Amino acid sequence: DQSHAMAVTELKQLIPNVGGAPEWHIAMAGTLIVMLPPLIVVLLMQRWFVRGLIATEK
Repeated sequence: DQSHAMAVTELKQLIPNVGGAPEWHIAMAGTLIVMLPPLIVVLLMQRWFVRGLIATEK
C-alpha cells in the first residue's frame, strides 16, 4: 500500500534507475524535509540525552 510507505524509501523513486537525468534539486529538497523532524527532536532532547550518558558512569 503506497499510502503507508516510509518517506525515506520513497525518496529513492525520485532518482531514475536507467536513463534519464535525475532531478537532484527535488531529491535534495525531499531529503531535507525528511531529515528535519529527527534533527529537531535530537536538538530539543540533547540535554536529557547527555544527562543519561553521564548518569550511566556512576
